[in-house]
Amino acid sequence: MTPLGGRIAGPAQKGPSQAGFVLIEVLVSALVITIAAGAALALITATTRSAGDQRVHADAYGVAQEDQARMRSMRISSLNRLEQTRTVTLAGRQFTVESTGVFVNNTNGTSSSCTAGETSADYVRITSTVKWNGIGTRPPVVIQSVVSPSNGSLDPSHGSLTVISKNAAGGTLAGVGLSGSGAGTFSGSTDSNGCANFADLPSGSYTLTASATGFVDPQGNFSPWTTPAGVNPSTTQSLTLYYDRPGTIPVKFKYRVGSSTEYKAATADSVFVYNAEMPKGGVPYGTPGGTREAIVSATPLYPFKAADTVYAGYCEVNNPGTGPGMGTAIVPAGASSAAVEVQEPALNITVTSNGSTTVSGARVTITDEQCKNASNVKVKRVYTTNGSGNQAATTAGAIEPGLPYGTYEVCASSGGRKVISTGVSVKSMTAASNLALNLNGGTSSSGSCP
Repeated sequence: MTPLGGRIAGPAQKGPSQAGFVLIEVLVSALVITIAAGAALALITATTRSAGDQRVHADAYGVAQEDQARMRSMRISSLNRLEQTRTVTLAGRQFTVESTGVFVNNTNGTSSSCTAGETSADYVRITSTVKWNGIGTRPPVVIQSVVSPSNGSLDPSHGSLTVISKNAAGGTLAGVGLSGSGAGTFSGSTDSNGCANFADLPSGSYTLTASATGFVDPQGNFSPWTTPAGVNPSTTQSLTLYYDRPGTIPVKFKYRVGSSTEYKAATADSVFVYNAEMPKGGVPYGTPGGTREAIVSATPLYPFKAADTVYAGYCEVNNPGTGPGMGTAIVPAGASSAAVEVQEPALNITVTSNGSTTVSGARVTITDEQCKNASNVKVKRVYTTNGSGNQAATTAGAIEPGLPYGTYEVCASSGGRKVISTGVSVKSMTAASNLALNLNGGTSSSGSCP
C-alpha cells in the first residue's frame, strides 16, 4: 500500500563521479592485460631468439668438427705453418672458418716450440675457429687438437727452427716477416707470442731475412735484416731477434775559451754513439766534413735499457775517453731524449801574411789524420778565415774552433801561397790550443790547400 501523499520509489541513479570510477577501472584492466601480453610476447621472442642462437652455435660447432676432421686427413707437410681461411654455408647461413697448424714441443705437448734450447717438435696442433654474422654476445667456436705424425712422415735428417722476436723491453713482437734460404726455404711471420716455428726443414745452414716496417735492430738499421741460422737433424734450434721503434738523441756542443772557465756554443758535423750492447760497435751519425750545425741529431737509435754514450766526431778515435767531452742519454722508443751537451776541444788558428798581418778569406783545411769517412777517405773540414784571420764559416763569421778529439793536419792558403802543419794535437778540455800559420814564413810554399 502506498502511503498517503507519497511516491513510488524507483532504482537508485548513479552520479557523474560513479561513472568516472567505472571508466578508470576499465582502463586499468586494459593496461594490465596489455602489459601481461607484452611480457608474454617478449618471453616468447627471447625464447625463440635463444633457441635460434643455440641452433646457430650448434651448427658452427659442427662446422668446426668437420674442419678438424678435414685437417686430420691432410699430410703433415700441408699442416706445417697452415694458415687458411674459407667460407662454409650451412642451413642458409655463411660461416667463416680459420684453420691453422703449428708444430708443438713433445716436452709439453701443448705449447708451440718457442723457447730457447734444442728440443724436438714432433706434434702438430691444429685449430679450427668458426665465426658467423650476427654472432651477438657468444664468442666464436674454437676447437683445438694435437696430431701425431705417423712413422716416416717426418724425415729424421730434418729439424726445426724457432724464431723469437722481442723488443728492447723484452716484450713479444708480433708480425715480423721472416724468410729463409739455404739448405731449404721457408717463410712466415711471428705470431701474437712473438714466435714463429719452421718445422721439417732440411738440416744445414740458412740465411734468415726479417722485416718489420718502422723498426730498427740493435745497430740502428731499418729492415730488412739478415742473420745466419742453422738447423740440426731431429732437433729445434732457437734464434732470438730484437727490434724496436727507433729513438733520437739531440746533441749540442760547446768549447772552452782559452784556459778560462768560460764556454761558448760550438758547432759540429757528426757525432759518434755507442752502447755496450751494440753487436758491431758504435755508430756515427751526421756528415763528416759537411755543414756544421749547432745541434746534430743521432737517429735512428735502438732504445737500449742502458744509456748510450755520445761524443763529437765520426770515428772511435775521436773518443775523449772521459770527462765533459762525453755525454749519456737513455733513448726512448719512438721518441727523442732530452738534448745532450758535449764539449769539443778547441783549436784557435790565426793566418797571417807575414807573422803579424792577418789574412781574411784564406782557405783553411783541417784533416783528421786518424779518422776516415764511409768512403775510406780521411775526414777533411774546410773553413774560411774571417777579418781576424781565424777559421770561420764565412769571412764575416765568428771563429769556429771546436773540433772532435784527435790529431790533425792543418793547411792554410791564399794568393798562391800555402802553409801546412802536421801532427796538431787537439785533445785538451782544459784550455784551447793555438796555432799561427804564416803564409810567407819559412815552412810555406807555393800552391793551395786541397
